[in-house]
Amino acid sequence: MVGNRRHITPSVKQQLVTMSAYILPCEISHVTQISKRTVNRVLRLQRRTGSVLQRPLQAGRPRTLNGLDIAYLEACIEWTPDMYLQELREELFQAREVDISVATIHRSLHRRGFSHKQVSGSHLQIFPSFMR
Repeated sequence: MVGNRRHITPSVKQQLVTMSAYILPCEISHVTQISKRTVNRVLRLQRRTGSVLQRPLQAGRPRTLNGLDIAYLEACIEWTPDMYLQELREELFQAREVDISVATIHRSLHRRGFSHKQVSGSHLQIFPSFMR
């Protein structure tokens, strides 16, 4: 008997599906030295999903903010670009009743492509003391 849990490459799994059009799963198992259970599992996965590869579930802890919460934050930033993170936190709590830290908002916005604010050139002309 071959050892427990050996890796079967995607190409071999695809060959199992191709072979299943011509021979029975028990014969495939005998020819390939892959257990009947594994052959049946690959064929079932192919029928169910259209692929021989099982997609892993999302790893790690689920995100605190969902898509609607992040969309709300983005809308707040578009509406008032000079809002501080603390103000965003308060707005989010009032509108969506989600109480999270400023750091979580910062990470979520950074993930969406928002970075630190930069002082514009027109602001520097009005306040030359910022140049120092």
